[in-house]
Amino acid sequence: MPTILVVEDESHLAIGIKFNLEQEGYQVHVVGDGQAALKALEASDPSISLVVLDLMLPGMSGYAVCEAIRDMGNTLPIVMLTARTLVEDRIRGFDAGADVYLQKPFDLDELISVVRSLLSRRGHRSPPDEAQDLFHFGSNTVNFDTWEAQHGDTPVRLTNLEMKLLKYLVDHEGSVISRQELLERVWEMAHAPATRTVDTFIFNLRKSFEDDPSTPVHFLAVRGRGYRFLAKPE
Repeated sequence: MPTILVVEDESHLAIGIKFNLEQEGYQVHVVGDGQAALKALEASDPSISLVVLDLMLPGMSGYAVCEAIRDMGNTLPIVMLTARTLVEDRIRGFDAGADVYLQKPFDLDELISVVRSLLSRRGHRSPPDEAQDLFHFGSNTVNFDTWEAQHGDTPVRLTNLEMKLLKYLVDHEGSVISRQELLERVWEMAHAPATRTVDTFIFNLRKSFEDDPSTPVHFLAVRGRGYRFLAKPE
């Protein structure tokens, strides 16, 4: 079973999360601060499959921990927990690299459902003779069944949120999609303020899949309206 790293300095909450995840059959490792979390990942990677990360930690914030994990090149799912309710805080969490943002107090069943969903996306593998959901564009191949991707012969490592964004763009190929629609459908934020989050994620997709990210042919910006994805450049 997958191993989950819980980073939470409130012992009563950490114990409750650990107990409930273990009841689901997961192995759980708990640490109380960011530095300990990074050491655990460095020592155990890739055996740790997912991180449940509190935002308010001693010494090193959850934002900083999340950014450090992504800077390590690690794309494992990150569920961020916080008592902060502002939309701006959620955006900052997503910008730092979180895949899911849960506000405290949260329902443990909801957390378990989120964990199960993220791990199933990352861990599912179809039998060789089973039809797979492959999508080709340019020199790229994306397997939306196994959530794996390649640019030419080079594997592309995407976070869950980046893959979710890519899937939405592919499903709406040729259409101009506004930033607000992407925030609502991909980030699930209905009333997000002006933010560069979408632009940052599009830039990441360009770096991963465009032959020349400075002159994109697949992930196109439409001035004043949003973005348009084209599998075959016009």
